[in-house]
Formats: sequence, C-alpha cells, structure tokens
Amino acid sequence: MADFGISAGQFVAVVWDKSSPVEALKGLVDKLQALTGNEGRVSVENINQLLQSAHKESSFDIILSGLVPGSTTLHSAEILAEIARILRPGGCLFLKEPVETAVDNNSKVKTASKLCSALTLSGLVEVKELQREPLTPEEVQSVREHLGHESDNLLFVQITGKKPNFEVGSSRQLKFSITKKSSPSVKPAVDPAAAKLWTLSANDMEDDSMVSWPHFKGTDELPTQVSLWKLLPGRCLPLCQLPLPWDASLQTWGKGASE
Repeated sequence: MADFGISAGQFVAVVWDKSSPVEALKGLVDKLQALTGNEGRVSVENINQLLQSAHKESSFDIILSGLVPGSTTLHSAEILAEIARILRPGGCLFLKEPVETAVDNNSKVKTASKLCSALTLSGLVEVKELQREPLTPEEVQSVREHLGHESDNLLFVQITGKKPNFEVGSSRQLKFSITKKSSPSVKPAVDPAAAKLWTLSANDMEDDSMVSWPHFKGTDELPTQVSLWKLLPGRCLPLCQLPLPWDASLQTWGKGASE
C-alpha cells in the first residue's frame, strides 16, 4: 500500500461505501494508524453519511476515498465539494473510481477527464491522474451489483487534488502605506539670471529691441493675444504671451490704424 505522504501527527479521513469489504477497510485503517501515530488521528466515514457529518471545515490533512481494496465508489459533485470543505488548506485528496474509456453521456460512470474536471470544480487545484488499472472480475461484478452499470470499457483511475493554501471565501485586510507629501515651507531659490531674463521693467518698455506681435484667432479681425519678444543678436527670445480684453474701441483696428 502506498503511504500517500502520510506522516506522524496528521489527521486522515477514509471514505468508504457499501461496496468496500469490511476486512479490507479494517486493514487499511490499521496501516494508516501506524503511520499517523499517537499524535495523529484516522477517521472513517461512510460516503452516504459524509454530508451529515459534524466535521468542521479544515479538519483533515489527507482524505482517502474509494481506496479500500475492492471498492467501486462513485463521487458526486456534492461529495467532492464536502471533501474540499473539510480538507485543510494545502491538504490532499487521493481518490479512486471506476471510469469509462468511451464517452457515454447517459452513463452514471464518468470518464477520467470528466472526473478530473469535477475535482477542479469542487475547488481543488493541481488535479492530476496518478495511475490507471484494469478491473478484476470481482470488481466488474461489484460495479454491476452496486452501481447497476455494465460495460466492457471500464478502468480504475486514481486521481489526486490539493486544496489551495487558503479557505474559499476568506478575506484579509490589505494595508497600504500612504505618505502625505508635505508642502515645502521655504520657497525654492530662484536663479537671479533667470529672474532678470523673465522680468519686464519700465526700461524694457522703452527698449528698441522689445517688439510686440498680435495673434488672431481664425478669421477674426481683432487680435486675441499679444506676444512680447526681445531681439538678440542672431535670434529672437520670446518673453511672454498676454490675452487682450475685448473693447469696442479696438474695432478701429485695421489697415492704417496706429499701434
């Protein structure tokens, strides 16, 4: 028997059904108890009573279902959801179930791919198929008797899945560190040369190197803004751009009008 990674101190659940031979169930439980030791615990649950069990969520590290030798257990979506609920975050499910190798939508027996999908939909992750094996004649007969199903395309498949490292629906408050930017109490120093360059004085207004240039918007006859420029050797330096207030007296603006 594989040990399924079971170690001392772990809590393990074994799920069985009416197809599970009693002696085989007892032998499996004895072997598991030897692995978990006195610090651990092995619980035995009938699959038909699992939904009514009093197990709290996150109760088990490992759950084995359908793994009692001779069992032909089928797992419904409700059973898989309950197994996912009582598994601890990071806990594992090991499951064995007869599957059809041919697709039959009317069959109660799933295909291996549909079984893997069912485990994923129950909330488990890292779902993967471990092995396949043929049914013995006794197991074929058990499927016929307990499941009412007869087929020549049956295999046993063993699948494992893991519960995420958190509870479904759990929440946690996120803390954000927001530092309020303080306003500087001291104004930054201004380069005197730059301040002089962008400051207009009365002398500048009398300077012949100072020129103004009107700006027109669209086809308007009146300027809407005026720019001040300073003529330097080889280039023109823009100083500022000012809006012009509208005034009726400016309607005399036109050819021949004085600036």
